[in-house]
Amino acid sequence: MDTTKVVGEKVKLLHESKQITVQELAGRCGLAEEQIVRIEDNQDIPSLAPLIKIARALGVRLGTFLDDNNKTGP
Repeated sequence: MDTTKVVGEKVKLLHESKQITVQELAGRCGLAEEQIVRIEDNQDIPSLAPLIKIARALGVRLGTFLDDNNKTGP
């Protein structure tokens, strides 16, 4: 599994499905908008700390970004 693309795609899919803009997501997780855009565009592979912040901001479990399980709950 190529997690470099999966992570970015899942972040984008989740925030769009929850109708959260990139600006709102950045504010909720304390990251720069540019960093989130780079992650979504698969230009940046996030470390664990930003992924945890994004997961918390979106209300999903951390594993959501890393596995092929479709469940997003805790």
